[in-house]
Amino acid sequence: MNRFMKKFGFVFIFALLFQIAASPLQSKAAESDAAGPTWVKPVNYLALGDSLAFGITSEGMPGKGYPDYLAQSLQEMNLLVSSNKGFAYPGYSTPDVVKDLTDNATKPSVGINQTGQMMSLHQAIQDADLITLSVGANDMLKHFKIDPTTGAPQFDMAQLTAAIQQVGVNTNQILKSIMELNPHAQVYVMGYYNPFPALATDYQPQIAQLVTGLNGSIQAGMKGSTAVFVPTSEKIAMNYPAYVPNPQNIHLSEAGYKVVAGEFENKLTATYSWMPKDSLTANYTGDTTATLTWKAAMDTKKITNYLIYENGEKIGEVDGDVWTFNVTNLKPNLDYQFMVKAVNEANQMSSMNPTVMLKTTTPELPKPIVFKDIENHWAKMYIQQAVGMGIVAGFSDATFRPDKTLTRVQANSIIVRTLGLKSDKTAPFKDIGHFSKPIQSELAAAYQFGIIKGVNGEFKPNDPVTRAQLAAMLKRTYELVNGKPYVAKAPAPFKDISGYGTEAQNSIAFLHEFGIVSGSNGKFMPGHGTTRGQAAKILVNYSMILKK
Repeated sequence: MNRFMKKFGFVFIFALLFQIAASPLQSKAAESDAAGPTWVKPVNYLALGDSLAFGITSEGMPGKGYPDYLAQSLQEMNLLVSSNKGFAYPGYSTPDVVKDLTDNATKPSVGINQTGQMMSLHQAIQDADLITLSVGANDMLKHFKIDPTTGAPQFDMAQLTAAIQQVGVNTNQILKSIMELNPHAQVYVMGYYNPFPALATDYQPQIAQLVTGLNGSIQAGMKGSTAVFVPTSEKIAMNYPAYVPNPQNIHLSEAGYKVVAGEFENKLTATYSWMPKDSLTANYTGDTTATLTWKAAMDTKKITNYLIYENGEKIGEVDGDVWTFNVTNLKPNLDYQFMVKAVNEANQMSSMNPTVMLKTTTPELPKPIVFKDIENHWAKMYIQQAVGMGIVAGFSDATFRPDKTLTRVQANSIIVRTLGLKSDKTAPFKDIGHFSKPIQSELAAAYQFGIIKGVNGEFKPNDPVTRAQLAAMLKRTYELVNGKPYVAKAPAPFKDISGYGTEAQNSIAFLHEFGIVSGSNGKFMPGHGTTRGQAAKILVNYSMILKK
């Protein structure tokens, strides 16, 4: 943002060399150890962009830009490791930043605690935690002139519009390159202000439109990234005489740069992840207790103890080598805020502390499962368990109909829903077309995973599922879950299964071996239909096997 620099070229070069040579002394004076324990990791700060980042005064002389004041503020709060504005340069446009990224430009670093050393741009980005970017205004200013005689702006709208649109394209490319080099860096992008507040009032609507268009293009280029936009136009407009005091120069005064740095600081306060998200967590058990767990605080001195606060009041204290605390007597339906402070052996206490919010709830009492037709049924206990586990459901008339026979399609749906199986294929059965799409999808999933087979291209969905068929389906499900075939340790002791095939006998042996079924009077009754009560017992017992 600097078309006024040519006549200051010599002064600029001299000032830059002086800045590089003198800054190591300034850096040492600025170094400051963090006072006391902390969970906050101080940042390496990199500023990229044009003369606003470099620091050109309202008189066109090299000086401090907004990154200098931002870095100074971070240092005062013990939040800065180093700063570097060595890649910011007067007159830079978005193509210049793109070229530096493409060429991996090497320049001397300028800032706090690392001034003077040569560094490549890629390395600087990879080392940075925080990056600010202010670039794009010079792209527009190349096509914008002020008539020295009339004071009227002169520009080709087509050229200017194309330049502004290209700013968005290049901004997107810059941010993508930064994210590829360092996906963890947090980037903040500056929005521009009116650089010509001294122009006649008649021209101000045009200027405002161009600035709005430029900022809009920058924000469009930020889409798809995690970068944060920092608007400055409204703040600078509050006092143009103080912030852009020179009608012959578009740069900010010291006060103006501090205002811009303040806007960056406000955005950092609101959005920067100073405190790692897992610094403090709360595990709520759903009743009156919660367990707080935190990361150890950092300090050069020994941490002697941690203080625990609930809604601003101290509720406990633990030794410095303990990082958990059990909170009791929580009340339902309330919001709680917990905080942990660290104290070191010099009795210094942490100033920035992790907090976590917790909302308690009212424990839900299990509703009793009541069906009017199971009170005296032998399978009542299994039915209540099966319904409570979501395996089966009753009917809308408050009955379960425990002696009603389960069909093959119903048995299949229960198993598929229990396992959460999905399929995008079609089942090869010609007799299921009248069922709903979800039912057909469940049949397709069961077929795909080998739970059902069918006969002669038919599934016979409405036939009762026999006890032998259900046994086979459950045995195949067990094999699917465990990833290996089931081999029976011994034949099932039922005298009525000898006429069935190997898989059927092996499936019945599976149910018997795991105590899922016991038969009746030495018989399994493999050809009998399975009632809903019997299915409830089998499926409850089977679900216990799957959990082992």
